[in-house]
Amino acid sequence: MLSLSAHSLALFVSIAEATAFLTAPGGLALQHALLARHSEAGCQLNALSTPAPIARVQHCRMQRSGASNLHASATATLDEEANKLPAYSRFGQIKIKGKAVSVPIGLCFLMGSALWAIILFPYVLLAYAYAKVFDNLRRRAVDFGVALWAKGAMFSLCYSPKLLGKENLPPKDEAVMYIPNHCSYLDIFTLSGTVPRAFKYLSKQEILQIPIIGWAMQMAGHIGIKRMDKRSQLEAFKAAVDALKKGNSVVTFAEGTRSPDGRLQTMKAGSIKMAVKAGVKVVPVSISNLYKWMPTSAITPLAFPRNVSVRIHPAMDTKGKTEEEILEYVFRSVNSGLPEHQKSLKGSN
Repeated sequence: MLSLSAHSLALFVSIAEATAFLTAPGGLALQHALLARHSEAGCQLNALSTPAPIARVQHCRMQRSGASNLHASATATLDEEANKLPAYSRFGQIKIKGKAVSVPIGLCFLMGSALWAIILFPYVLLAYAYAKVFDNLRRRAVDFGVALWAKGAMFSLCYSPKLLGKENLPPKDEAVMYIPNHCSYLDIFTLSGTVPRAFKYLSKQEILQIPIIGWAMQMAGHIGIKRMDKRSQLEAFKAAVDALKKGNSVVTFAEGTRSPDGRLQTMKAGSIKMAVKAGVKVVPVSISNLYKWMPTSAITPLAFPRNVSVRIHPAMDTKGKTEEEILEYVFRSVNSGLPEHQKSLKGSN
């Protein structure tokens, strides 16, 4: 009777506390810890009233499985709430080959970004000619044109991200490796139009072949890579290291591809190896609240982005540190700057 009462009390406290936290706007990590703690406590209490050792083990496993399912359910609920789009986004939204397309928002974005690209292209041509003669290693004038185009593309979607941690930006003439999380096609526009620094992207080769803007990125010296081609990967690695040594900052998405659910994924060490090889610092960057506006399941933006922010974290010098130490610092920094619904569920790389 005593053990049953204790178990009932523990269960009641578990439900009460879990309900309070699940209805709160954040605290996912704390929720997981709380649920795990009460699950373990409940398991131990139940084990006292279960006579056979094997039965006790099986009972505990069943309870832990139930707690795990509760964690997953809580996470899914929070993600769904955080990634909910405004009601107007449903207007004119269709499916093409299983992917979402917003006809009005998509047209607004495509026409707006194309118009800005056409307007700026004559300037880019002149800037490229100037850079070839006076600044062939860095081509800052072309970078400026690409940044203007990114601002124009964001203007067409009526959003202006908030820049946080501006004091952590390195000097304009210092080459560094920027490593942000990657959750949306809009990441490149957001970084180029928000961060007041010039940098080159290590991006898919297909992007550099898009008419006008792809040509402009090639003129600026951005680096293309074919992800499934080993030779292309090696060439891109050498090109990125060379760009860094020439005084250009480089942006690499260490996750390798866009996150399928907006959460930070495992980071690969390639970008760290480039930074170490070139002898430059790494700068972690957190891009928040951008995933839901154009996720991997969409071909166009689905609504006008709101509450988007870019956080710059303190740089880390790569000298005298192992690749594992640097990668873990980058991962933890990026993760710490993300909202609860975008944080990694693992907590470490």
